[in-house]
Order: sequence, then structure tokens, then C-alpha cells
Amino acid sequence: MPPDVIPRALVAEALGLPDDTDALPPGDLPLDRFAARLIGYLSTPEADAETPDAWTGAVMDRLISDDPELALKALVAGARLDGAEVLSDALADLGQRDAATLRAIEKRAASDPRLTALIAATEDE
Repeated sequence: MPPDVIPRALVAEALGLPDDTDALPPGDLPLDRFAARLIGYLSTPEADAETPDAWTGAVMDRLISDDPELALKALVAGARLDGAEVLSDALADLGQRDAATLRAIEKRAASDPRLTALIAATEDE
């Protein structure tokens, strides 16, 4: 699997759908597209409301719990986009997962100023 996609099966599972569902587009989900849609969802006035992109929250929760490395890659992709500050809660949740994940975030942030800015946004809350 290329490192820049979320496997379609993982998206289906996070949404409670069978792997062979027709409810999802074919193929894996590119991280940059996922990050943009997650930012759009989290930027809505009522981020908990059912919107067309509400599924992104469930997928990010699954990534945080089951694939923290991929969750971090998605957040790094999102940190480069306008409105990235809304990802700060997801980054904080990821950092609270375990010590190894927190170290991975800190290591990545050492060479990524946009991720560093997102970390600062989590500390400002």
C-alpha cells in the first residue's frame, strides 16, 4: 500500500460498511483529499452535525485508535492546508494515545514547521 492513502477496507470498516460496499467510491482514499474533507467537516459551525463529510470524523477516530502512523500522516497532510488549525483536537487525541505516538509526533514536528504550528494550536486551547 502506498503511504499516501487510507485503504478502502479501513474506511468501510470505520463506517460500519462491508468491504465490498457500493456506498464508497472505488479505490483507496488519498490522504490529501481526506485531510481537506476533514478540515471542511471540522470547520462547520456544528462539527458534530450530520454533514456530507461527517464520515471523516469516524475515519480519523479509527486511524487514531488502530493506525496512529497513518493518522499522523493524514494530519501532516492537513497541516499544509488552509484552515489546518481545526485539526488541533485530532492531533491532541493522537498525542494522548501513547508515549511512542507522542514521540513520533515530536520527531516529525522537528522537521515540519506546519506540524509545529498545529502543535502550538493544541497548546493554545
